[in-house]
Amino acid sequence: MVFPLISLVVLLPLIYQVGISFKNPQQIFSTPVLPFTFPPSFENYVAVLTQMNIPRFLFNSLVFSLGVTLGQLILAIPAAFSFAYFNFRFKNLLLGIVLISLMVPFVVTYIPNYLLLAQWRMINTLHGMILPMLGISLGFGIFLLRQHFMSFPREVMEAAHIDGANSWDVLWRVLLPANLSPVVTVGLYVLINSWNQFIWPLLVGGGNPNSFTLTVAVQIFYTSPEGGDYWGAIMAASVLTSLPTVLIFLLMRKRILTTFVEGAVKG
Repeated sequence: MVFPLISLVVLLPLIYQVGISFKNPQQIFSTPVLPFTFPPSFENYVAVLTQMNIPRFLFNSLVFSLGVTLGQLILAIPAAFSFAYFNFRFKNLLLGIVLISLMVPFVVTYIPNYLLLAQWRMINTLHGMILPMLGISLGFGIFLLRQHFMSFPREVMEAAHIDGANSWDVLWRVLLPANLSPVVTVGLYVLINSWNQFIWPLLVGGGNPNSFTLTVAVQIFYTSPEGGDYWGAIMAASVLTSLPTVLIFLLMRKRILTTFVEGAVKG
């Protein structure tokens, strides 16, 4: 009984968000307690799709989140492989620094990152938003993949070396296909985290409408004359923004949770 009640409390804001998005302006204030009214109205979604450049903002969000995801995987996979199977000087020290980096909030790096991007003339660009984000949660991906890589039988890797495979062949042709699930999970985690970013895309790309992500565009719409007190349209825009990540999590939740649990007990 307790867990359904807690779940209801957690989901209540989302339920009201979706419900208000299907109300017309009169219904929002005439029935404020009821999240849904019948028949549902699609007026708010029509308004959002006509007043906001959703395709452009969706494209920017995809480029931003996928760029960060692919970049982090390209960095995390070889690093995790190195920490799992190679012995080198200061290995434990470097691994400790990687884990300590998780304790540094990204917000404390906003000013130096912004000044650096300004010097490189990368403000109001998508690649300017992506580049500093490559280090966010990178330590988490390295550690989680290292735990899974360490559980892979060394005998298989040694057999591959005997057959003439070098370290890169072992990583990309043997180890990575066998650990595809944790790699996908790390990618999904980074993708969802990047998609939901707001302050950083607003800070770096907020001066150019062509660089707006969906999260930034919703905020701009909220403060614009088109948004104003049009709460139904604002909720509809928020639903459209959060829908992709919600669907991804619902479809992949079992794989994500299983990988996190296994990574916590391995190694």
